[in-house]
Amino acid sequence: MSFLYNTTAAEDFNEQLETDHLLLRPYQEGDENDFMHLLQENMAYLNPAFSGRLARVRMLDDARSQVQQLRTDWENRRIFDFGVWQKEDNHYIGDIALKNLDRSIPKAELGLYFAAWPATRQLAQEALQEVIRFAFGPLGLNKVYLRCTSANESYGSLAESCGFVKEGVLRCDYRGADSDELLDLSYYGITRQDFEKLQQQEAASSTAVV
Repeated sequence: MSFLYNTTAAEDFNEQLETDHLLLRPYQEGDENDFMHLLQENMAYLNPAFSGRLARVRMLDDARSQVQQLRTDWENRRIFDFGVWQKEDNHYIGDIALKNLDRSIPKAELGLYFAAWPATRQLAQEALQEVIRFAFGPLGLNKVYLRCTSANESYGSLAESCGFVKEGVLRCDYRGADSDELLDLSYYGITRQDFEKLQQQEAASSTAVV
């Protein structure tokens, strides 16, 4: 049984992910300063995709409430939202989440943003690859998808580098929290079959090198 269907206590769930350079974990009390500052320092490029989060987090108390809510959502298996920290200096650099869970498939939408983008692209790719393994491993998902406006299409390119396939464009399909403009959305998806094929290719490549 996948963890999506397991409603036992949070401590039964492996919450922390590690890569060569990164630590990914759920938010907790004390993260609110980092959380708010990253949002405020990157407002220009986080609009319109994350306009809702920007609107909710105006002050430190807002950030504290948002962090608490994300923790609650994690414990209730509604959203798996990871903060991303660099191991070497414990510097907070981004956010990557599996949200809008559809347990009938099961599938989830991927959302992510990183500070100093696109300079952090390589680290973002490292984080995304680890979250994909988490999604198709412990969570037992069959598909992960990503939606991009033209303003954040570079994240679509990032997703493609991790095995996602561009599935199409839905016209006038998104409206930001503080805008009347309707935006087109590009859809990217990776299925369990895609993921397993990539794993097989990586294993074959490693064997060939040895």
